[in-house]
Amino acid sequence: MVGYSALLGPIGGIMIADYYLLRHQQLDVPDLYRQQGRYTYQKGVNYQAMLALALGILPNIPGFLQAVGALPAGTVWPWLAGIYYYAWFVGFLLAGGLYVLLMRPQFRSAPASSVAAELV
Repeated sequence: MVGYSALLGPIGGIMIADYYLLRHQQLDVPDLYRQQGRYTYQKGVNYQAMLALALGILPNIPGFLQAVGALPAGTVWPWLAGIYYYAWFVGFLLAGGLYVLLMRPQFRSAPASSVAAELV
């Protein structure tokens, strides 16, 4: 069913954008497990990621509702209902792009990563 792809596409887009585009494949592994590490964000929630996820899912909702019969056929614009059949790609690109835009200011203001220095 296409329904799962409407959720998994945005999640994948955020994860790929974070790891490859923002962090350039550099993770501080010990901080992944620290209670107050750099990946804790605000009380354990990255609100920028949650916003990007919600906005990545949003365009797929009308087509999903029509596909499951919650909305009668023809009540959703055809182009908007058609987006649902490409839900994974739409969600992946939209959520990933929005996540990069929302997180970019944090990565510009952050000091240079000390991960390379820790490895030496």
